Amino acid sequence: MCGDRIANWEFRFFYSLRILISTSLHRVAQLGTLTRMSKMVPRFVIVLLFIGLSACAQTMKPELPKRVSGGVRFTLLAPDATEVFVMGSFNSWSKGATPMKAIDRNGLWSAEVPLNEGEYTFIYLVNGTRWVTPPMAEDFVTDGFGHTNGVVVVR
Repeated sequence: MCGDRIANWEFRFFYSLRILISTSLHRVAQLGTLTRMSKMVPRFVIVLLFIGLSACAQTMKPELPKRVSGGVRFTLLAPDATEVFVMGSFNSWSKGATPMKAIDRNGLWSAEVPLNEGEYTFIYLVNGTRWVTPPMAEDFVTDGFGHTNGVVVVR
């Protein structure tokens, strides 16, 4: 439904459902009737729709490196990261040359890199110590150092 926000939406939905059920059971125990509960259900449906739609607003998700005006956008989902860099043949594999920015609280990172036409290999560096093979790339190659790099072709 909403890419990387699915888990967040599902959590909100089931948490709200749990509250509705516990509130309903409490009301039934209090009043001994279901009449009040029948009035609560339409309100609950409206609340769930609002929660679900707000979870999908302005969602960016991990994707293949994508051509954008001014270069190529790289994205990585790394929820535990405090810093992420994209390194590759386009920046001479320099560790600090291309930092990525955290896009949301779910751990999505993004960087736009100005690239000319050509073929480039790349990999991500998370928290300065962990090499991460790109989960999405046009192709993959081994680098001779025990890692697999992604390939992006700019046309």
